[in-house]
Amino acid sequence: MSGSSCHACQENLDADRGVDPWAIARLATGYVRLNPTQYYRGATFFVSRICVAELHELPAATRSAHLDEMALVAQAVFEAVRPRKMNYEALGNSVPHLHWWLSTRHHDDPRPGGPIWEDPGFLQALHGGSARPSDAERHELRRTLLDELQRRGVTIERAFC
Repeated sequence: MSGSSCHACQENLDADRGVDPWAIARLATGYVRLNPTQYYRGATFFVSRICVAELHELPAATRSAHLDEMALVAQAVFEAVRPRKMNYEALGNSVPHLHWWLSTRHHDDPRPGGPIWEDPGFLQALHGGSARPSDAERHELRRTLLDELQRRGVTIERAFC
């Protein structure tokens, strides 16, 4: 799993080439990418720059930096969209490249007490390609998240919006 055989590596390359419409920023250890399924408004991915399947496979110093950056990204998402709760998941069952689902849980959440994976509406949106923002909404949300990352002093190697 790496390079062209890895879906997440390909998305990271697409971001660097400027052809990923969901990419927000490249940080030292990962890429910040808006989740195309915005069923949970503000849902964001933080994708490792290094192609590993497990968090423990990152070198110790990189792992610490990655976790710190992931927490800063989550804080920026929280401040940008003001959910009632953030959920953090690094599953990797479908895409084994280490990536974090930073899922926002809002006050109007249809299933506030359960994981997103138990919400039939979310699953339908995820697999059916719905709950996607318009181009203008996507641009505005990406810009809002980038502005919040910058406001928090997150070191951004490259901004994509």
